[in-house]
Amino acid sequence: MKSATKITVFSLLLFFFSSIVVAQNTKLTEEATGYVNFSLGKTTLPHAKTQNLSLFGCNTNITMDSKYWNGPDGFQWEKANQVLSDIPFGYKKDTVTGGLYYVSKYYIASPPVFKEGGQNDSTTLYDIGIVTPDQFTLEGKKPVQMVYMDYNVLEPMYIKYIDIEFDSSFDKLGVDFVPFQVECSDFPWRDISGINGAQGASGIGSFTKDSTNIGRLFLPYYYNTDSEGKKPTVIVPKYLDCEVTLLNDILFHYEVFFMVNGKQYTTINLKDHQNEKISFHAVYREELPSGCTKSKE
Repeated sequence: MKSATKITVFSLLLFFFSSIVVAQNTKLTEEATGYVNFSLGKTTLPHAKTQNLSLFGCNTNITMDSKYWNGPDGFQWEKANQVLSDIPFGYKKDTVTGGLYYVSKYYIASPPVFKEGGQNDSTTLYDIGIVTPDQFTLEGKKPVQMVYMDYNVLEPMYIKYIDIEFDSSFDKLGVDFVPFQVECSDFPWRDISGINGAQGASGIGSFTKDSTNIGRLFLPYYYNTDSEGKKPTVIVPKYLDCEVTLLNDILFHYEVFFMVNGKQYTTINLKDHQNEKISFHAVYREELPSGCTKSKE
């Protein structure tokens, strides 16, 4: 009788403990969502009526053709309070391994604007805007992130696209998406609204194996003009001093890096390496990066 009692008590404890674990996991993976409220300003160049954008988080890419998109079919210029709703955050379950990961940090990618009617690598003038902020973290019960986009503050630029080769490791790991941040320390601002001689800008982009020019690595440049605003006799492009950093902090169970001249980088200067062979490589990692885990603070 005593043994049976012990077994019965043990079974009840095991059931009770299992119920707690299940309840905790259910609570951790409950659907938590927030909002991102976009307000768009003006552009310098003529533009299409609406602007596209993307949000990149851990194992969660929100684009207009994704299941997570709950917003307008394009954002209107010079209009405030355009909302993306049901933005996922919090604990999620990996459908492959069953393990948990945490979504809270997002990067915002908004492509350049070019004059409506065509795009050409060498002759198209681009309007590259400022997205403020271009990265954010969702916290709380039902958070709202405010974002402002202004394409009327930076000098329009030409763009040199840089070809990148994917190493075979991408196919082996099933990786086809690489987000990056471009920071140009000498990107000139337009002299407007009391701002004179300002420099510096950054933006988020992504690279995929089947992407268009909008999704490739790019190096902005411009041509010098004389005192009368005319192009000089000898036209030489002035490439901006831009660094590109791979955003490994939100890549799920793998990390990527550049290989240039046999050396490995996660940040490279595009101006210095624009004429060299650049390839992407990917390696599996068991440990999740900071952008896929809950902050310990």
